[in-house]
Amino acid sequence: MDVFLTTLQQYWGVILFVLCFVVYLITQGRSKATQIILSLMLRAEKESEALLLKTGDEKFMFVVDFGYQRLPAYVRAFITYTMFKDMANTLYASAKNYLLGLHDAEPKPPAIQESKITDPG
Repeated sequence: MDVFLTTLQQYWGVILFVLCFVVYLITQGRSKATQIILSLMLRAEKESEALLLKTGDEKFMFVVDFGYQRLPAYVRAFITYTMFKDMANTLYASAKNYLLGLHDAEPKPPAIQESKITDPG
């Protein structure tokens, strides 16, 4: 135990640097995965006829399968296929909610209110 503590005291800076680097790689991998998912979502929508994708499930699986293959190897070390699929599902849900919110927020014509005040003049 004493050997471990003395080693930790001597190399705390190196250990901290390595931990920070691993956290950096994980966060960069997550943002890279998000970028790939979003770009493939747009591509699947634009080229759905050419890619023979007819249903939403086929488009989703195209994004997940092709997107996970495009991830760099160091990212795949931290993000599993299931995690990538969950990220894609979350992004699809947030995009759907956003688009539904835009549809609900269409400008409505202002209601005409009748004034019950008579003209005093």
